[in-house]
This record gives sequence, C-alpha cells and structure tokens, in this order.
Amino acid sequence: MTNSRNRNRARQQEQKRKARARQVREDMLWDPSLPFTKAAHNRKIDPRTVRKELPSGFHKDSSGRVRAKPSNLRHKTLYIPSPSPGVLVPVATKNVRERRLLGQWMAALNAAGHGDFSKMKRFPRRQVIGGVRLATGPKEIQRILSALAEEESPFEGLYRTLVRPS
Repeated sequence: MTNSRNRNRARQQEQKRKARARQVREDMLWDPSLPFTKAAHNRKIDPRTVRKELPSGFHKDSSGRVRAKPSNLRHKTLYIPSPSPGVLVPVATKNVRERRLLGQWMAALNAAGHGDFSKMKRFPRRQVIGGVRLATGPKEIQRILSALAEEESPFEGLYRTLVRPS
C-alpha cells in the first residue's frame, strides 16, 4: 500500500516539475527579454531541472544565452516592403509553399525595379498570404518601388528581424 502511495506521490511531483518547466518556457516566449534563470526562479524551479525536463524547449543563441524555442517552427514571419517608405509589412507564412510564393513575388518585384515587368505580369493575381494581399498591379508596384528608393537604407530582405526596444 505504501509503495503505491510513494509511486503516486513521485508521479505527481514529476508532473508538477514538468508543468513548471513548461510555464518557464511560456514566460520566456511571452517576454523574450526575460533571462532564463530569472524565469526559472520566478516559477520556483531550478534552471537545471528545467533544462532536464524540457531539453528540446530551449537553445543557446550566439551570445550564449539560453532562449526558449517557439512551439511551431514551421510558421515564419517574413517582411515585405510597403508603399510607405521605411514601413515593412509582416507576413505570417504557414508552410514552404507560401514562403516560396513570397520569394517569387520578391524576385518579380526586384526585376520590376530593374525595368523588367514581365515576371510581375506572369505572377498570379489576388494572392493572399497570412492575410496580406500581394500587390501585382503596375501602379501598386511602382508605389512600392518609389518607397524603396526613398528609404535611407536598402531593403534587407524577407528574413529581416525586428528588434524590440528593451
């Protein structure tokens, strides 16, 4: 009888540890500036235990800091230029097909910037990715190209990251 109680108690403690480790990861995803050890101590769990319980939930970045991995790595947010100078439009993509289509649109936009509108004319009309309609009309494209020309710095590309102020 006491062995089954001990096993149950151990199982419950393990479930609590895993739940706290998941909460640490969620806290870090919610606030990317939150340090790993601070997040672990806020949830009253040892950072080593968190790494042991969720080894695939965290990674070390280039500076050596422990960061939480997003839960779905297939979803990527890409950025495209808009008709307003210096304004980027975030496009949430769900799969490779959408990212490839967005890359083709950027290639057509770049070709249009060099005077070749043939790729943009062949591009499918009314394409919507992540709730954002891709511009294909000559007037819209010209406005985007004018905005890119007015910017102080050149467009960094689709995989640009936005830096959050701390």
